[in-house]
Amino acid sequence: MTLLELAGKNRSTRRFRQNVRLSRKQLMEIIEAARLAPCGANLQLLRFTPVWEEELCSRIFPHLNWAGYLKEWDGPAEGERPAAYIIIQMPVEERRHFPVDAGIAAAYMTLAARESGFGSCMIMSFGPGPVSHEAGSPEGYSPFMVIALGAPGEEVVLEEARDGIEYYRDGRDVHHVPKIDIKDLVTR
Repeated sequence: MTLLELAGKNRSTRRFRQNVRLSRKQLMEIIEAARLAPCGANLQLLRFTPVWEEELCSRIFPHLNWAGYLKEWDGPAEGERPAAYIIIQMPVEERRHFPVDAGIAAAYMTLAARESGFGSCMIMSFGPGPVSHEAGSPEGYSPFMVIALGAPGEEVVLEEARDGIEYYRDGRDVHHVPKIDIKDLVTR
């Protein structure tokens, strides 16, 4: 599969097959992609917390916010929740490239997850204090992003953006993601 094909299949998954668990070994393979990713000044200051234990996943889940455009949806129901998480921990000190480094690492990990047959969702809307408490943040670090992972439990389709960019679910519960045409994104 080419990178463009993989990118086209790598959509945010918000409903999973919760009973298909991921192991620590599988999460470490996904984190390996982030380890190999470029970062500012090659400082490699991000840290990654894998969470695969069912009970710990259930304690983290209530602190996550899901799908802002889907106002009537409270997030995945029991049985549709993520089977694992990777928490990107960022140093508390301020450096302008840290969020960029986290985005690059997250992109590498979500592509690695998709290549392995798993879906993912990058979540930045969450309670950092409770997530840090449950998963444990290293000294001097705090959670910046949570990547939810698992076997996809929904169909997600890309479509041309016609009437806006808000994603939505149709009457068959298929998740639609409008994308702006490339000619409208390129400036020259």
